[in-house]
Amino acid sequence: MKNSLLVLFLFISASCLSQPETVFFNARIFTADPNKPFAEAVAIRGEDIIAVGKLADVKAMVSAKAVMKDLQGAFLMPGMIDAHSHAISGGKSLLKPNLFEEEKTPGELLTYIRKLIKEKKGLTGDILLVYGVNIATWADLKTLQKNFNTKEFSSQAVYLEGSDGHTAWVNRVMLEKAGINKSYIDNLPSSIQKYYDREKDGEPTGFVTDSGLHKLEAALPVDPNEDLRGADEAIRHCNSLGITAWLEPSACKATDPGDGILPAYQYLITEKKLTAHVAAALVADPNLDAQTQISRLKSLQAKYDKSNDFHIIGFKIFADGVLEYPAQTAAISIPYTNGSTNGKLLFDTENFKSFVTLVDKQNLLVHVHAIGDLAVTETLNGFEFMRKMNGNSILPHSITHLQLILAKDISRFQMLNILPVMQLRWAFGDVTTVDIVKPYIDPSLFKRQYPAKSLQRAGAFVCGASDWPVSTANPFEAMATAETRSGNRGVLDSTERMSRNSMLYAYTLNAAMAILMDKRIGSIQAGKSADIIMVDRDLTKVSSAELSEAKILWTMFRGQTVYTAPKK
Repeated sequence: MKNSLLVLFLFISASCLSQPETVFFNARIFTADPNKPFAEAVAIRGEDIIAVGKLADVKAMVSAKAVMKDLQGAFLMPGMIDAHSHAISGGKSLLKPNLFEEEKTPGELLTYIRKLIKEKKGLTGDILLVYGVNIATWADLKTLQKNFNTKEFSSQAVYLEGSDGHTAWVNRVMLEKAGINKSYIDNLPSSIQKYYDREKDGEPTGFVTDSGLHKLEAALPVDPNEDLRGADEAIRHCNSLGITAWLEPSACKATDPGDGILPAYQYLITEKKLTAHVAAALVADPNLDAQTQISRLKSLQAKYDKSNDFHIIGFKIFADGVLEYPAQTAAISIPYTNGSTNGKLLFDTENFKSFVTLVDKQNLLVHVHAIGDLAVTETLNGFEFMRKMNGNSILPHSITHLQLILAKDISRFQMLNILPVMQLRWAFGDVTTVDIVKPYIDPSLFKRQYPAKSLQRAGAFVCGASDWPVSTANPFEAMATAETRSGNRGVLDSTERMSRNSMLYAYTLNAAMAILMDKRIGSIQAGKSADIIMVDRDLTKVSSAELSEAKILWTMFRGQTVYTAPKK
């Protein structure tokens, strides 16, 4: 028996040594290892990093046959990680008309729509569906109705999807296709009626939010191959941005029989196209039985966890909606100034406590959407109860978005080991954070938007995320915004600016924690996966404007180059 084990050991050792070794040197290497953040050289063998440090030390760790690659001063860093990306949806959004949050006047939007129709571009069946519409567009619903409910559009359904993913506006033709009218809304539970904006006579205006969107989406033609094409686009796009891992927060619903976009990831795995580490979450309802949803998750794990690079790790829960006017579904502690409502908390607090406690006990993660400060407080209350009941501070559950947080709640993230997953591309003075927010919330709330630096000062590990396709997937644009917080409406609280170094960690090691992979990815360290990217400039030295324009020269995933920038 001992002889057999020795033979096996020698065989494995010989196989490892026979794999080609490559040493990258003469480079500025950001490792994201807090103990040794920069290095002169890195060596890889097969899928793994085998040595990092000074060139002489690295060379001593490889054989004489190692390939030496002089990078002539280039900047290397770990493959970046997005801790909240709807990647398949993002890929699909690249296949349709998409405004990518561009601000357009009503007249410009009308011209754009007319051009699409004339050129017969972007139709989803017979419906003109446009993604990425800047949510400031909803501030003038009357003009949308005037422009797109005319004789010109009497037979053309128009569906404008908000860039936030929580809002949409459709014209009268689309409302009829979806079966949405006064009678339909009147017969809904009062808790659902609020998601449909209505005229004084009760007829819908066409503006729909959150749960109301399901009725609209059900009226869209089904393309059985759209998710697969979206998956291909997602991989291509993310790798081109240096992204080699992400959390897919809404893979499917834990309360529905369908498998959502999980088959699209299975397709990538089967076709050997999955060149990223993906952690997936199911959308759960904490007001319903927890064990039933856990059992559903485990059955999907057995069905889809067929790759080292894809795992279903837990649940996503919605605590509230969005803050901006006219939706105003985020749950806040002080009522909106244009009414008496505090928004909508989407779970019963006691149910939430019980749900997360049972989920945590079974070693599954909970990832919560919370935008308003009341939603954040109640989510933290639930996590605090969970920690007291389970005595477990190891699993790093997370809260995402975090537009408003009460000052007293800042320190609770570190105390409870809860990761703040933040989309700091949104943290700047523009129409979405000023014009359609400031007039409608208490001044004490407005001044505390996206308090990233406060969270970091209190010991929390801020994780980088995009919420793509709600905003760009490009981490460099988010990093630049996080450190300036400056937009066309001014600076959004300069005291919350994040440093360059902090943002590099946010999109590497910190984000790896959020998907339970920090032992394997997120930094350039011996023993970790060879996920490495080369950038066209030294990110530690350029200005914020130059940072936002940075480009990826190549992306390596598990030791293989999966993206190379086109030659100019």
